[in-house]
Amino acid sequence: MKALIVYYSQTGNTQKAARKIRDGLKAAGWEVYVSLLKNTKAEDLEDYDLVGIGSPVWYEMTPNMRLFVESLPDQKGKPAFCFCTHGTMPDLYFPLAVPRLMQKGFTVLGWDKWYGNCSIQIFPEPYYTAGHPDEKDLEAAFAFGKKMGEMGAAYCRGENVELPKAPMPNMMPMHANAAIDHLGGFHNVHGKLVRDPEKCLYPKCHICIDHCTMGYNDYSCDPPKYGSEGNCCDDRHGCTYCEMLCPTGAIHPEIPYEQAAPAGQDHGSELFCMVLEKAEKEGKFRRLIPFDKVGTKTPFYSVHNTHPRLKPLSTKADNE
Repeated sequence: MKALIVYYSQTGNTQKAARKIRDGLKAAGWEVYVSLLKNTKAEDLEDYDLVGIGSPVWYEMTPNMRLFVESLPDQKGKPAFCFCTHGTMPDLYFPLAVPRLMQKGFTVLGWDKWYGNCSIQIFPEPYYTAGHPDEKDLEAAFAFGKKMGEMGAAYCRGENVELPKAPMPNMMPMHANAAIDHLGGFHNVHGKLVRDPEKCLYPKCHICIDHCTMGYNDYSCDPPKYGSEGNCCDDRHGCTYCEMLCPTGAIHPEIPYEQAAPAGQDHGSELFCMVLEKAEKEGKFRRLIPFDKVGTKTPFYSVHNTHPRLKPLSTKADNE
């Protein structure tokens, strides 16, 4: 039996989970292939008996993963599972992701999530969930993979498998309002990003073209196209990945972060603390960093103030 794990990861959290799920599936007797989303085509799923889908939480699936799932043909009952890593508020992910998979004809066997560190320009550095996913999280990911492997094998043998009920959102009022504000917005919460062609190394460098979650960038045409607007990026998902990856600072915010989100602000502190304290009381969150050590006075952009701020992930070990 063959299983495929398709994942998207920016900073490595989801990649770590995907690799541990892979190991759990192998322990359950499956032959497993792990594929980065950008290297996966819809027709690739035809060769596998079980499919796993994973991404970080951008309130729900990342837009590139959502578009991939929506592009799939009818899967005719093929068993699947989904997973995510998240910083604080994953409540919309599975209530939206699971029905989306079911609409594509998947039989969804289960889902699970793990905390991960956040690397977002105007969020604190270190973040509230710094240190995650840790060994305990990854042990849980392994156990989840093994469970999905066992359920998937039973399903493929034609045995009765008890399927979980589709999840429902369970959000605090303040959290729900924040989600509505974000999903109903029309602008990047970090402000518009612009590209300086004088600093850009294209065609020698094309990192921002290769890694744009929406495939916006094309500098080979005339005029060159950058971002959601063609001459800037104001994507409402709030992504600044290209800015963080750019080695020269050619991509930068139209209004400097120092003005748009001045150092010293406690971004989302009240909401994030409330959500995490509630999760901690319920035994769903293990605090690895004291809240008074969170970098509310040091946003990510101010700590990682040289370019590139991040580097693309290596996928060499995905299928070892």
